[in-house]
Amino acid sequence: MREVDHVFSDYLKKRDLKNTPERFTILDEIIKMHKHFEADSLLVHLKTKNKKISRATIYRTLELLVDCGLVKKMTFDTAHAYYEPVSGLTTHDHFICEQCGKIIEFYDESITQIHQNLQSHFGVDVLHYTYHLYGRCAECKGNKESSK
Repeated sequence: MREVDHVFSDYLKKRDLKNTPERFTILDEIIKMHKHFEADSLLVHLKTKNKKISRATIYRTLELLVDCGLVKKMTFDTAHAYYEPVSGLTTHDHFICEQCGKIIEFYDESITQIHQNLQSHFGVDVLHYTYHLYGRCAECKGNKESSK
């Protein structure tokens, strides 16, 4: 059994919730995806794999996975909620295309340096942060320039 399975199983047990196969199928597919997703896109993904799991089960399970710390929920200033697996991810930030919605993950060491500077200068501990850049991705930028 993987560590994430143990974490989720212990979480469910402490709350007197059942370890259902559907919940662990959802967790397994999320871990395999390695990318941001919306709940409805996860539903479509599961259907393409002939997994018959209801939309309600997906939404409830996502909230449980967020609560137990295995999945992160983000809104990126839109009406849509996006999710990503937390397990095994390194610290990263996001560029969000405002035209097509594409999300690009990136890591920049200078952001880590900013945290270290804050900590040494002000004596604070940076526990977590959110850094999102918004604009147009290369494809949308190219499409806009070619339509001129």
